Amino acid sequence: MKKLLDIAAKVSDQAEVFSIRSDDSSLEMRNGKPTDVSASIQSGYALRILRNGRIGTAYTKNLLDREELVSNAMDSLKGKVEAGFSFPEPSDLPASWLPDESVSGMGFHDLHSRSRKALDYLKRKVEGQIDVYSGREVQDTAIMNTSGLDVSRKSAFMYVYTSLPFPNTETGVHKFYQSRKPGDFPESELDKLVDLYTAGLPEVDIPTGRMKVVFTPDTMYTILWRLSVATTGKSFYNKVSPLQGKRGERILSEKFTLYGDPTDTEEIDQRFFDDEGVPTKKHTIFEEGVFKNLILNLDYADKLSEEPTGTGYRGGMWGGETVSLAPGPSLNCSRVAPGNVSFEDMIKGIDRGVLVFGVLGAHSGNILNGDFSVGLNPGFYVENGVIKGRVKDGMVAGNVYDVLKNIVSIENRLHDSTSGGKYPSILLDDVSVAAK
Repeated sequence: MKKLLDIAAKVSDQAEVFSIRSDDSSLEMRNGKPTDVSASIQSGYALRILRNGRIGTAYTKNLLDREELVSNAMDSLKGKVEAGFSFPEPSDLPASWLPDESVSGMGFHDLHSRSRKALDYLKRKVEGQIDVYSGREVQDTAIMNTSGLDVSRKSAFMYVYTSLPFPNTETGVHKFYQSRKPGDFPESELDKLVDLYTAGLPEVDIPTGRMKVVFTPDTMYTILWRLSVATTGKSFYNKVSPLQGKRGERILSEKFTLYGDPTDTEEIDQRFFDDEGVPTKKHTIFEEGVFKNLILNLDYADKLSEEPTGTGYRGGMWGGETVSLAPGPSLNCSRVAPGNVSFEDMIKGIDRGVLVFGVLGAHSGNILNGDFSVGLNPGFYVENGVIKGRVKDGMVAGNVYDVLKNIVSIENRLHDSTSGGKYPSILLDDVSVAAK
């Protein structure tokens, strides 16, 4: 990296080198039988150069020809992409936690053992298909720039994902467990999964109308996706956000607080700098319903004459090779602050409503404007505080700025979600529900 940076420094005003190496393994077991194993090792280097107020970029999977990589970055300057920012200087950062070496060393035998324990436990509780997925991810990241920054981090974690598909369907209920250390899926959580599965076995029709709706942790991204897009520096710079000019105003229910905190000691992927080397911190977007801050990377912070917020990341919802993606404004390690009601009590308080455990079509509707219209996959119908069964066919629709003004309650604990954040379930009132 240092050699590459030195070469780039000779032909640019500033330069930055980003490197990443990931080592992932996964095991899929469907109905007790291994159906897929996967292992991948990827590495890459991304170069950004600043020259005469413009930015050039290039990336490679190896460093066999550093001069060619620099030449490619120089060629990209012809695109005349303006960049008024500078790469960050060094700052005092806490020491990152060191990953547990036993996670890094987990092989397919270890993954099979973790999956088998969850599978055997569930087989004693339910009949029908049981799917279990397990894996481990190890990652090394480093950033160097000509401003003197030289930082690196390591991370490692393992996970187990359990799913109980309903008979003769491709939909079901699931639970997700992850840990920095090798561990087994908590039996108490598996018991809750069994209870949900049993409650959802009957298939019921539902009425069309406005009623209470619960978004569970794994479906919260439907709502948060829309809020995140509207609060990025990109949307504000392009003057397309519906929240333009509304910072400091109460937009949502005072029960709702949304923030990201990569520095939290309980975070599975704790980090003290973003993918541009800017120090991270707890960053609040909505506090008790009040719109507080934007999500900014170096580029859009400069464009809007604001300070970067440590939220510049390479990546996206649709995946892709990390080194090939430019750092964009993104809320990492996001959380919705918990409330004071248990999930069980939340259900008891519903006179008529739907529990959303999975959605189809989260990408539909005007995302920037906050609109959504999603199919239930699955959804449960609740009447007088009792789950009646699984919704045969149904949809929920609305606008996040409307429904988040009508929050009845928020669950009192956070759950790891498959979309990457930690969220509670949220009970909303007066949401449009349609039966097909």
